[in-house]
Amino acid sequence: MSVRIPVPPSPQSTSSALSGSPPALDPGTLALLNSFIASKTEEERRFNELAEQAAARVAGLALELDSEDPERADKPMISVDEYRLAFGEDWQLSQFWYTTPFAMRFARILHSLCTPETSIAFMCCPTAFVAFQHEKPLRNARLLEFDGRFGVLSPRQYIPYDMEEPTRLPAELNESFDLVVVDPPFLNEYTNANVVKTLRQVMRPTGKLVLLTSVSITAVLEKLYNSAPLGPLRKTQIEVEHGQLRNDFACWGSWEGAEELGAGEHEQHEDEVQRADGDAEER
Repeated sequence: MSVRIPVPPSPQSTSSALSGSPPALDPGTLALLNSFIASKTEEERRFNELAEQAAARVAGLALELDSEDPERADKPMISVDEYRLAFGEDWQLSQFWYTTPFAMRFARILHSLCTPETSIAFMCCPTAFVAFQHEKPLRNARLLEFDGRFGVLSPRQYIPYDMEEPTRLPAELNESFDLVVVDPPFLNEYTNANVVKTLRQVMRPTGKLVLLTSVSITAVLEKLYNSAPLGPLRKTQIEVEHGQLRNDFACWGSWEGAEELGAGEHEQHEDEVQRADGDAEER
């Protein structure tokens, strides 16, 4: 004979039991939640549009930067603001985008080091790549990045890059870059040691390195980036601005005279800030 054991009712709040409906969210919390969902939906929509455009280019339906037509080859990439709307930061991959004003100033500085024929690589810094290609596209620019989402920006210029396999890259990249811009995603010696392996493979012996990272690992930089073409490093006058980080970041260059890099842009930025402060006081 089976014995039926009574099962107690599931616990619930008094208000829920009386009303028969779950408790409602605070209006402020609900508004934040709805805003977050809306922004993620819009981000996904914009990213899907870029993916469709990339697929069309690959299929030969809209050649854009891959075209032999010089006018289409010079077509600017999406703006940094558009990029920030389409690509959310993945903190698990230590992704933190630069602010739009800094990205555009940085792009102008980098272009001052380039000619139309310069071969330039952006390692782990997609925001800088987007700003650079938006300001003035170069056909020989490449983005080396782990996150495959960025292939939709320009399939021809995107190169998958895994720092766990730092020398596993297409053979045609060996000693191919005149200028490399790198922002290592993690602030430790192991990451930078792998980055150095990649740089020594892809940089030309006469190439230049621009490195952005936290000042907290200055000792690591001095240890690893210690011989041409990677060093010795000189701290530039470029002031790095991220949207999310509070760590002190800086920018270094590997060539003699790199100390002056960004001096003009720094003065211009100070003037812009002062003018903005003055306008705010007048209002």
